[in-house]
Amino acid sequence: MTLNPATHSTRTLSLLMLAALAGIGLWIFAPWAQNSGSGSGSGDGGSANANAALPPSIHVDGSVQIESHDNVVTRLVVPLAVRGDSAIALGDGLKLWAETAMAETASAAVPATYTLAWLDGNGDQNLDPGEHAVLTVSLPPVSTIHPNNPLRLVLKTADGGTLAIENVLGR
Repeated sequence: MTLNPATHSTRTLSLLMLAALAGIGLWIFAPWAQNSGSGSGSGDGGSANANAALPPSIHVDGSVQIESHDNVVTRLVVPLAVRGDSAIALGDGLKLWAETAMAETASAAVPATYTLAWLDGNGDQNLDPGEHAVLTVSLPPVSTIHPNNPLRLVLKTADGGTLAIENVLGR
């Protein structure tokens, strides 16, 4: 017993709105579907993206020596090598800090000082594939870097790039 019956069903309006949202969603994600290699827009099925070389990265090349005092890591000696086919510039102007996860939802970053020595190589400031270097890191005596926590070292290059050395403590 309504005085003004609705001229359009709410079910019809709801279906029209859902169809419009689905159309907008397809329009937004259409470039993603074409670039993922499953679309026909790439000409070769996207195989060029699957075979692209990853950028070079630094990785731990051996066992890390750790010095600690009162369950706080104060010094690390980290052997390094390049993963990939290109050299990585490790010249002057690098800034270094250590990042650790203290819990699943808590992490900390600690500033550090370092020295870098090449074990072999051609004498330039680039770590080339096949060359080996040793990074000696000094951390503050009071920090949140504990031997049982995961640790990564982050290098900020002079040109603003960031290099991360993951899984330093092997955890």
